[in-house]
Amino acid sequence: MLSLHVLSAIAPATAIALVVTVAQAGPKLPADCLENRGSSSNCAPILACLGSSGVYFTGRAVGWGQGTHAGRTSADFSCHGEWRAQGSLGFGEATLECDNGLTGNAFFTYQHAETGTASGIGLLSNGEAFQVWSGANVDQFLINRYGDVDAGALCQSFAKPGT
Repeated sequence: MLSLHVLSAIAPATAIALVVTVAQAGPKLPADCLENRGSSSNCAPILACLGSSGVYFTGRAVGWGQGTHAGRTSADFSCHGEWRAQGSLGFGEATLECDNGLTGNAFFTYQHAETGTASGIGLLSNGEAFQVWSGANVDQFLINRYGDVDAGALCQSFAKPGT
C-alpha cells in the first residue's frame, strides 16, 4: 500500500489521505483518492516505510475486501501488488512487487475503526522489514500516533535501531 494491502481498501476501511505540511522531495499520497465504501472502485491512500534506509512508498489501494495497490517510492522506483482482507476481524495480507526487483509480503489489521486505518508489517526480499498504513483518514491516525505525517521523517524514525 505487498499484497501490501498496504493496501488500498484494507478490509472495510481502506483509504489513506496523508496531509504533508512540510515540503517533501519524494512522492506524496494521492489527493484524488475517492472513498466509495463497499465498492470495488473504493480508493485509499497508502504509505509504507521500506526497510531501514528511510525509503518510503506512497500510492493508492483500490477495492473493497480485496484489490490492488500501486505507487512510487522516494527512491524513484514503482511498486504494485494485491491485497486481500480476511473475514470480519480486520486481518489481511498483501504482496509488493517493485520494478527494481524488490518484493515483499505483509500482514495487516485495522487499528482504528473510526478512521478506517489499517496498519501492517511485512518482510522484503532483501531481508528487511517494512511497515504500511492505509485508511480514509490515515493522516489523523499517524499524527495521533507518531506526531508527524511527513513520510520522509516518519520512515527515518523507523530506520533508527531501538525505536
